[in-house]
Amino acid sequence: MTGSGRNDRCRDRRSGEACGRRNGLAGAVLTTLLFIALAQFALPSWAATEAPPSGTAASPPPASDGATPPSAAPARPDGPTEVKVGMYLTQLLDFDMSKRSYYASFWLWYLHDNPDYDPHATVEVANAKSDSVKFASLDTSKGIRWHQEKHGAVLAEDWEITRFPFDRQKLVIMVEDGQSDTGRIRFVADGKNSRIDPAATVPGWTIEGFDLSAQDVTYNTSYGDPTLTEDSVYSRVVATITVKRQGIRLLCSLFVGFGVAFLLALLTFFLDFESMAGSRIGLCAAAVFAAVGNKYALDGYLPPASTFTLADVIVSTTFASILLAALAVVLMQLTHKRAPRFARIANLLLCLATFAGYIGVNGYAVASAA
Repeated sequence: MTGSGRNDRCRDRRSGEACGRRNGLAGAVLTTLLFIALAQFALPSWAATEAPPSGTAASPPPASDGATPPSAAPARPDGPTEVKVGMYLTQLLDFDMSKRSYYASFWLWYLHDNPDYDPHATVEVANAKSDSVKFASLDTSKGIRWHQEKHGAVLAEDWEITRFPFDRQKLVIMVEDGQSDTGRIRFVADGKNSRIDPAATVPGWTIEGFDLSAQDVTYNTSYGDPTLTEDSVYSRVVATITVKRQGIRLLCSLFVGFGVAFLLALLTFFLDFESMAGSRIGLCAAAVFAAVGNKYALDGYLPPASTFTLADVIVSTTFASILLAALAVVLMQLTHKRAPRFARIANLLLCLATFAGYIGVNGYAVASAA
């Protein structure tokens, strides 16, 4: 019994030692796995502190000595774009003085080197009542941007009628960029290549000259631009066409009524008052109607004027002649019985004054205007 008990205790001791060794090995394995797991969880936080934040571009590596980074597109020099503008006038039609307008057909071209500028979109004819544009084109094959377009425009014109019908007019066509001021766009006139088509004619007029010039025009407003505190300045090209009216035919046709009225008034002085007093009064009335009718026709042809014109001189002297003829009738009525000799002398003097005054004043005015 004693020997078997000792043997049992020995087996128990060896079994405990084996269990202890197994437990120690298992603890070491668990400890190792725990450290590995902790290392795996801690690694992303370390990586986050070393990597650049998301959404932020990493800076490129520094260039090596002697190497230059690629350059961007070259910037345009400071200052406005210079645009050369030219015009070729092909037609002048429909001169309407009462409506203050005329019609012109012309080609425009623009030469510049700014790829961001399109004159077809921003240029306007500033004094046009209506304007149609066709054949707009762009050619870049010649090393420069070459725009072309054809205009047919009804243009407003302030006619100068002081010397009408021997007037000389300076018709203008104003081409302006409606969007860019002189800080961005500046026009230069292509006077060398600008002219009038030799086939362009205007019946009743002689075309005397053509000129194309560039100028700046100032508008007394900033158009709401917050960067401006004073006026706005825009570049403009102005074509000036000088035309002279062939006025002799028009003078004879348009003013014939006044000539007839004057002759009727003058005729009254040659009628015997005692036997033809009624006829003298009737001729004066006829002269008034002829002059008034011609005045209405003339007013429908000409625009209102603020100055005293040649037409006003002719109208005024005609009515003055009629007034003198009527005055002679009244004077003869009062004196032909009591002082017949005085009446005849007064009638003759009024006749001479009417004739000399009308012919002299109108002759001088026509000669000065022509």
